[in-house]
Amino acid sequence: MIKLFATLAFILGTVFGSFLSVIIYRIKSNKKGIISGRSMCPFCKKKLKFRYLIPVLSWLFLRGKCGYCGKKIGINYLALEITTGLTFLVLFLTFNFVEIKFDQFFLNYEMLKLFIFYTIEFLFLMAIFFYDLQYKEIPDRFSITAIILAITGNILLNTVSPLNMAIGGISISLFFALQFLLSRGKWIGGGDLRLGFLIGVLLGWEKGLVALIIAYMVGALLSLILLGMKKLDRKSQIPFGPFLVTGTLIAFFFGQQILDWYFGGIFIGL
Repeated sequence: MIKLFATLAFILGTVFGSFLSVIIYRIKSNKKGIISGRSMCPFCKKKLKFRYLIPVLSWLFLRGKCGYCGKKIGINYLALEITTGLTFLVLFLTFNFVEIKFDQFFLNYEMLKLFIFYTIEFLFLMAIFFYDLQYKEIPDRFSITAIILAITGNILLNTVSPLNMAIGGISISLFFALQFLLSRGKWIGGGDLRLGFLIGVLLGWEKGLVALIIAYMVGALLSLILLGMKKLDRKSQIPFGPFLVTGTLIAFFFGQQILDWYFGGIFIGL
């Protein structure tokens, strides 16, 4: 039964990932009806039939091409669907809201609330990741909405204290603001500043700091690899949002273990 719900969580995640790809395209293109309206090919503009809209499978079956005009559809669509599906799966395994007793299953509503809260937040993070990766900008409608939901959800569910949220949000955003001022906007953008505030209020200051450190480590490592492969040069602009989202995901799922390991090592050394 647990395996069935885990599979359903992954499938649901791929569906939402497919939906996010539509939202990202429509927001960037300033299309009306961001949520409503039929999906269409961005090249030939033909409305897509249901068999072309099955998450993951349609992209694989069509080999990453439009079923009408044959134009290549970016692998980012497939990546978004799979990544969101895996995120939903891991969230379900973390907040397993299905309890089985005597061959019957019951819902743990406290866990279900946490699952719903974090899936919504992570959907915004996925949207920010892929939007910034593609267009090198972070829409305020993503980050600000996610900030409001994070503050509201943490208070209602008592997951992160208001003080912890305040310290996390203010400290991380001030850190980014300082970089923004020193570089006159060359090192970091306003969207990253608001994303930093989101990370702080969502995770609190301790895990937020872990997310920040991981983001810089992953960003530096990947940049060095791409420079070594000559895929980038020193003047290339690399969006920082995807690294921040990656750091946030790692800190959310493994942040406490990382903190325990770090501080445990300090005390052992003493």
